[in-house]
Amino acid sequence: MTTPMFASIRKYSGAPLLSDELVKHQDEIKSVLRPIRGLQAYYLLKTTDGAVSMTLCEDKAGADESIRVEANWLKDKLPTFASRAPEISTGEVRILLNGQLTKVGV
Repeated sequence: MTTPMFASIRKYSGAPLLSDELVKHQDEIKSVLRPIRGLQAYYLLKTTDGAVSMTLCEDKAGADESIRVEANWLKDKLPTFASRAPEISTGEVRILLNGQLTKVGV
């Protein structure tokens, strides 16, 4: 990988229903994330006590913007889940392996 990419990871704990609510609003979430310059991918994982979301962007500015956009959307659309701030990690992607992706239905 010659040009670095950046990822932002947000871990939401203590909200076991959050991922289900986010899936219900996935079209809205996609519509606010798509305009982020350099956005390459967005992932949402359901965990036992909440959710983890991850964005992969061409640069740090995009990764930082995805954090801001997701936080604002959550505050506006699902305020009961926005009361507890997520644990946030952002960094340069050092290894990237692309395989054949299979769409998961929900």
